[in-house]
Amino acid sequence: MKKLLLAACLVPCALFADVWRGLDEASHYAGPPITEADLKGKVVLVDLWGVNCPPCRALLPRMESLWASYKSKPFVLLGSHRQGRSPDRVKELVKANKLTYPIYERAGLVEEPPGDGMLPYMYVVNHRGKVVYAGHGHQEAVQAVVEAIMKVGAAPDLTEGVTFRKYKAMEKQLVLGKPLKGPLAKLQGDVRKAQSKTASAAVKAQAEEAEEILAAVDKARDEAKAEIASLEELNPPEAVRMIKLFMASFPAEGAAYKERLPELTARAKEFAAAQKAAAKEAKGKK
Repeated sequence: MKKLLLAACLVPCALFADVWRGLDEASHYAGPPITEADLKGKVVLVDLWGVNCPPCRALLPRMESLWASYKSKPFVLLGSHRQGRSPDRVKELVKANKLTYPIYERAGLVEEPPGDGMLPYMYVVNHRGKVVYAGHGHQEAVQAVVEAIMKVGAAPDLTEGVTFRKYKAMEKQLVLGKPLKGPLAKLQGDVRKAQSKTASAAVKAQAEEAEEILAAVDKARDEAKAEIASLEELNPPEAVRMIKLFMASFPAEGAAYKERLPELTARAKEFAAAQKAAAKEAKGKK
């Protein structure tokens, strides 16, 4: 499955900071209106389709079935029409297929994963703001959605894209929030062993895998720091959670966050209270 997700085009993890477009009233066709706030922390499947595309039309009932199955989860299905403004024709298809998910004209990420221009085209954005699948395969998109939903609230994987062979037993240890001193020391030691003039081919092959894992952890560490920086303003509760995980895995670098945690924790409480009040107000207007 990691290989499938790696086939996706990844976008920078600038979490929900002006990354969505087309979610305005003028672009809305059908289904419940949504805003960027409704997508915050959710898994989002964007379905690019058109009224003149037979395969797109054939997929509409399957999209509705997917929405019915997962709309109670942290998930949003966003239909994004791409063949010219066609309110009447879109609404005919909505009615014929009894579609209930949000459908807009050309809605999606500001920086969408590049495709070949063929429809239907889908991409899945995980709850951390990364595109984890992009392509034409409905089944692959659904699989990516299911896996992404399962990871909501889970500690981030530090070795995404790595195929573990000799270090299979280490794979579950390399997640943000777990102590990494022991596993990283082991990997670094194996790399040093391969530098010996008498190192065997097997030792050198194992060292190559170790170097790949170490490079992935370094990259994931930098991405986590960038993500925390984005979250501090956009979602303080999640920033606090990520900082605590980061400090557990990278205590030396994590020490820089220690003095800021009390302030961030206070902001997180204010943010949560404001979100709760907004949800209550919205519910009262229905």
